[in-house]
Amino acid sequence: MIIGLIPARGGSKGIKKKNIKDFCGKPLIYWTIKQALESKCLDRVIVSTDDIEIAEISSNYGAEVPFLRPKEISGDEATSVSTVIHLIDTIPKIKSILFLQPTSPLRNVSDIEGIISLQEETKAQSIISLTEVTEHPSLMFSLNKKKI
Repeated sequence: MIIGLIPARGGSKGIKKKNIKDFCGKPLIYWTIKQALESKCLDRVIVSTDDIEIAEISSNYGAEVPFLRPKEISGDEATSVSTVIHLIDTIPKIKSILFLQPTSPLRNVSDIEGIISLQEETKAQSIISLTEVTEHPSLMFSLNKKKI
C-alpha cells in the first residue's frame, strides 16, 4: 500500500493556520489533496493534523483523516520523522509513504507519479525532490524599501 501523507499542523510560528489560508480561491491544503487524489499511484491520501478545522476541511476535499495527531508530536519542535513514525505505528501494512508538504502547491500530478515510478524502478529506500538553483542561495532574496 502506498500512502500519500500530508502533514498539516494547526500551529505555525509564521502564519497562523497557514495550511488553510486562501491560495488561488481554495485553502492551501486543497491543492496538495487534489494532486494526490488525481494521481493514479496512491492507494490512500491521509492528512496528519492536530487541528479539527484542518481535519474537517481536508475530509471535505476527499482526504482521509483517520486520527488527530497527538500534541507531543504537533508542536514547534515536531519533526517530519515523528509524523511518519506515528503514521507507521497507526496504519499497518504500508509499503511506501509519499510525504507531500501542503506548502508546495505548485507540484503537479506528473511529479507525484514520476517520483513513485522512479522509486519503484530504482528500488531506492527513499527519494527526495529538489530543484537546481541558478544562483547562490544568499542571492535569491532581496529586501524592498519596507525591509521585507
